[in-house]
Amino acid sequence: MQVLRPLGERVVVELLAEEKTAGGLVIPDTAQGRPVRARVVAVGSGRLLENGTRVPPEVAVDQEVLVMPDAGLPVRVQDREYRLVRDEEILAVLEHAPALA
Repeated sequence: MQVLRPLGERVVVELLAEEKTAGGLVIPDTAQGRPVRARVVAVGSGRLLENGTRVPPEVAVDQEVLVMPDAGLPVRVQDREYRLVRDEEILAVLEHAPALA
């Protein structure tokens, strides 16, 4: 079994579900020109600064994030499609608001 382990400031994401029209046609997020949802699969050790210190990534495995459709490099591992992006290409983390009591 192969595992994709990113180095440095890189993050591996897997794009999530796409929208469907009322008629059931799938509209890929990439065709809409807006940010797409992705799930973080793996994170690198962080960005290395000139002074030798490392800045840890701001995301963690299993978080949902937004990235632009053309961000990163597409990578295929064991028939699954991933994107290898730099942490700076991640636009936002999607968090679930707590339920009101």
